[in-house]
Amino acid sequence: MSATDAERLMHLPPQLKLRWQHRVLHFRTPAATSRGTLSARSTYTIVASLPGSIGYGECCTMPGLLPEPPETQIANACALVEQQHSAEPLRDAPSPIRFGIESALLSVLAQGKPRWETPFTRGEVGLPIHRLVWMADTATMYRSMQEGIEQGFTCLKLKVGALPFEQETALLKQARNAFPHAEIRVDANGAFSPNEAADKLQQLATIGVNSIEQPIAPGNPAAMQQLCRTSPLPIALDEELIAHASTPHARRLLLETLAPAAIVIKPSLHGGLLAARHWAQLADELGIAWWINSALESSIGHTALAEWCGQYAPGTLHGLGTGKLFTDDAPANIRLQNNRLYYASASRTDS
Repeated sequence: MSATDAERLMHLPPQLKLRWQHRVLHFRTPAATSRGTLSARSTYTIVASLPGSIGYGECCTMPGLLPEPPETQIANACALVEQQHSAEPLRDAPSPIRFGIESALLSVLAQGKPRWETPFTRGEVGLPIHRLVWMADTATMYRSMQEGIEQGFTCLKLKVGALPFEQETALLKQARNAFPHAEIRVDANGAFSPNEAADKLQQLATIGVNSIEQPIAPGNPAAMQQLCRTSPLPIALDEELIAHASTPHARRLLLETLAPAAIVIKPSLHGGLLAARHWAQLADELGIAWWINSALESSIGHTALAEWCGQYAPGTLHGLGTGKLFTDDAPANIRLQNNRLYYASASRTDS
């Protein structure tokens, strides 16, 4: 976040009011992840209001990675921001609360307009995104990749670590032969053991995979540091960032110690929007690639992420998804065309 954005959040109008609403959203298709299959998810809408303006944010967690914040914790954070006319109290709040309240505050301060006015929010340019291939049997996953290529996607992202590794490597070889010009990213979600990771990374590199996210579970700093130094395949950290999201010092120490090729920033898990900007700035300073990934947000959170990317990294290929995960979600005016997301109108998406 630029200094101007941070300052706006630290000096809020005294008329500001915050409230929250709990929602349960249902997936159009059950979402298979390395931590189980989800048919629904719990989320909280943060509503910020000023005379003549309403803004929205989303407080949501990824099951298995972060516990859902107690409602009392959300209520207390909202009350403190109201009382102090500042987002300063959020420094000690969990990442999902930071993301939700920061998004709502920036939304209400924009007075009915996008949080940032950019060529993206004016509908002039689109944000490039990858094609996410959900976990399934190999035939279904291959069809999904094929459909993605036919739709114009140039980057395919697959989850690995759920099926037998031999099946996954066979699928990746098939994809590399069929789509020689596509970028192929894989995400292990920490599924490899430290002892087997080096060999598996070598096999993936030989196939022609372009990068891997979080090959081993977080909390193994020595093993991860060694992998980042020696892997023939660029490693992007994801879950590793969660435990280091709370302070600027912790973020810097992590990146300087492990020196990954890339980081995958998820604002709802990695400290909110202000922290996302700091992660990105640190990565740029240290020569580390980065991109934004969504984390199963609703249209409210998805819109905030897309607007942020339009401001700070419009040319980077992100993992934002299409924003159409749920049957009972509010409609969004972000649309997918080929491999890009476009802002469909100048009106607020989530109002």
